Amino acid sequence: MWHSVIDIYSIHISRLYGSLHNKELIQGLIAQTFTIERKDISKWYSPHNNMQETQRLHLEHKLLFTNGKIASYDTISYLNGFQSRLYTRTFEGSKVHIKEYMLKGYMNPQPAPTHEGSTIENITRYIKDTEKEGQLAGRTIVSDWDDNGVKKQAIVKYNHLGHIILYDSWWNGKRIKKEFEYQYDNHNNWVECKEYHDGNYVNLHLCQYKYK
Repeated sequence: MWHSVIDIYSIHISRLYGSLHNKELIQGLIAQTFTIERKDISKWYSPHNNMQETQRLHLEHKLLFTNGKIASYDTISYLNGFQSRLYTRTFEGSKVHIKEYMLKGYMNPQPAPTHEGSTIENITRYIKDTEKEGQLAGRTIVSDWDDNGVKKQAIVKYNHLGHIILYDSWWNGKRIKKEFEYQYDNHNNWVECKEYHDGNYVNLHLCQYKYK
């Protein structure tokens, strides 16, 4: 008996789908997130650059579209550079069917996935952000709320295409500042996004599209 799956990537899916423009022209896309790792190098050996940066693939998302709507969505997570877990989703009407696989032999170049669990959920949580599409472009939103006794505040700035360029938040006095830089294609979809935390370059997001 397979257990139910908790889809920890549903918020990411909603945000990615909500960020797209000209959805009816998209047949499919591949989005990848790389973590930026830094390694100190002795100035004795490298006088002009004492920091070496490497990119490691962390997440990979593959979407197929039908008439501007998501038809299927796969997420592959990576551990130490190897595939470790796979989530597959099939969208049917108002429901989404989710299956989770553990890639047990992920140290293998071609691991055989092992079915871990499955569930069926309402589609709403995956597309809810699309209701705000076009309403956030160029705006700055300030929010204050109480989360079970934890005081939180956030300032979110959007660019002219409605994509977040600044997320500045305080949780119980601790500040978390995230900034984003984008490059776009001729359909106003982002193809590269650099993510900074407190001024440090931490993530690189890449997107490839197949248009009609």
